[in-house]
Amino acid sequence: MNWPSFSFPFGGWFFLSLIPLVVLYFLKLKRPKLEIPSLALWQSVVNDQRVNSPFQKFRRNLLLLLQLILLCLVILALMQPFITAGPEKEDYLPILIDCSASMLATVEGEDQTRLDQAKEQIREISGNGKIGLYAFSNTGRRLTEFTDDRRILNRALDRLEGTHRVSRLDEVLRMVGAVARTLPVQRAIVFTDGNLKEHVDVELPFALEIRRVDEGGDNLGITEMNARRSGTDSWDVFVRVAGSTSEPAYGELKLTQDGKVVGREPVVASNQDSERVVFSVGSNGSSLLQATLKVDGFDSLDVDNTVWLNLPETRPLRIRTSADLFSWQHALNVQSDLDVDSGELPSTPSYDLIITDSYDLGGAAAPIVIYSGVVPEELKDLIAVSDVDVDETPVRIVDWVKTTPLLRHVQLRDVQIGQKARFAAGADAHDLEERGFEVLVHGAEGPLMLQRRRGLETEYYFLFHTDRSTLPYRVAFPILVTNVIETAMQQASLSEVVAAPTGVLPALNVAADREYVVQGPTGESDTVRSTASGLLTGIQADVVGKYNITDAGISVASVGTGLLSPLETSLRAVDELQFTELNVATSESQIIDSDRHLWWPLALMAFVFLLAEWWYFQRMKTGAVA
Repeated sequence: MNWPSFSFPFGGWFFLSLIPLVVLYFLKLKRPKLEIPSLALWQSVVNDQRVNSPFQKFRRNLLLLLQLILLCLVILALMQPFITAGPEKEDYLPILIDCSASMLATVEGEDQTRLDQAKEQIREISGNGKIGLYAFSNTGRRLTEFTDDRRILNRALDRLEGTHRVSRLDEVLRMVGAVARTLPVQRAIVFTDGNLKEHVDVELPFALEIRRVDEGGDNLGITEMNARRSGTDSWDVFVRVAGSTSEPAYGELKLTQDGKVVGREPVVASNQDSERVVFSVGSNGSSLLQATLKVDGFDSLDVDNTVWLNLPETRPLRIRTSADLFSWQHALNVQSDLDVDSGELPSTPSYDLIITDSYDLGGAAAPIVIYSGVVPEELKDLIAVSDVDVDETPVRIVDWVKTTPLLRHVQLRDVQIGQKARFAAGADAHDLEERGFEVLVHGAEGPLMLQRRRGLETEYYFLFHTDRSTLPYRVAFPILVTNVIETAMQQASLSEVVAAPTGVLPALNVAADREYVVQGPTGESDTVRSTASGLLTGIQADVVGKYNITDAGISVASVGTGLLSPLETSLRAVDELQFTELNVATSESQIIDSDRHLWWPLALMAFVFLLAEWWYFQRMKTGAVA
């Protein structure tokens, strides 16, 4: 049998309110003096005296009893009792081990990491049930099946190593939740340093206990690194350094380019103030940057002191436009550093940007495609486009998504359009979203511009032809064209690049359908085959460092990673994890169950007794029964 527990036990103090209720029945009644013809009623008078005398037994009083029961039920409901579902015996115990980067932190004077400390505590757990080990960082994985064999558990703990990744509880809790549907799992234990995201979007089907190990010592690390193109052959490199302590920590930041030192800067940061350092570097070809932080004094975490960043080869942006889109061609030709192809047929199968008024791209492809006056084939049953008659008022734009990259700072209020797009009968924007399209510009009768994302590619659809509107003659058009160019350059990594965090390397453009060898910073290697479109994706990068990609022994590319996590670098432990409808404290071991709550049946019983008291009182008042 499982005894009830209480989520708010301090509500029991409200039981003291029973005392004033009982005291009211101790008060003596004030009766008038009357002469009685017989002593037969004397016994009734004696009983009344006892009722109104302290420390005497109450006579039977139903109204008092109902009020006492009603008050007790309300107080019990306030205490929020619950009963843990499942068998009383704990046969299966999942143990979740945090293996994120912050668990590799140490304390000054000690070599033991937080992960080593967690392993020691796990080995001390005793019980008659079976234990299953799970490890998590930004993803979760199962280390062992449920077993009571201590040798299997100890071997799994010995092989367990920390990762250079951030920590997230969501996925591993879903894994354990799936197990709890088939096995009687009552609770799970999480061993962590508390360096977790506060919000966890998971509903717990079991109780959760947080066992927090000690935090690491003082730490200083790199949390951000990116580069922005400042000229034809120059880049501005931005590096942010943050600390874990309230007192400022000092160090030196060094930047190397292809192994050559190009800059050094002193840095100082704390958990309140980070420092951003800017380096100017030149590069007319692809190069590999490495930012290294050297800390003055003790540093508890080393993996966030090195970050790698790939600078691409500078080249003009390759753009393909249809031959009849003269307004777009004119706006693009006044821009610098662009290679615009407006011929009848594409000159190359690959571009950075395509702007077309035809659904047929002629075999060309680009990560960003802008269609003008084209309705997607998938939406022709939902949207109809027709010309505006001479005697009709031109279509005006009602609203647009100002936060989308293409429409930033673009004013479309006064644009008049000679074509109108209408929804088919019964269709609306929700139907478009179900098919993967988002409405960016709204007209009075239907959408005017759509967006669709497909993997690494993005398609924009002007449902009206831009040359059949006043858009090319408005100030908004050159701003729109500039936004298009900036978006395409960012997509092609020609204007801004960001250092890749650990986890998965960014997609690489290589030869199609070939096998490549990826060698990691610790010497491990893996073979990956490129796709039919020439993309190398899904390369695991669990360790901070440089990854070399080779083809038959010839180097194809070098890609670097970094931890780049302000949360992991801060080594900050949260005090409470916020789950769906409940919170779990991390400062101490605390079990919170979410299975069978009893407060609502207690509140319902209190309402029933309230009705009974009202009925009894009204009956006595009206004298229905003598």
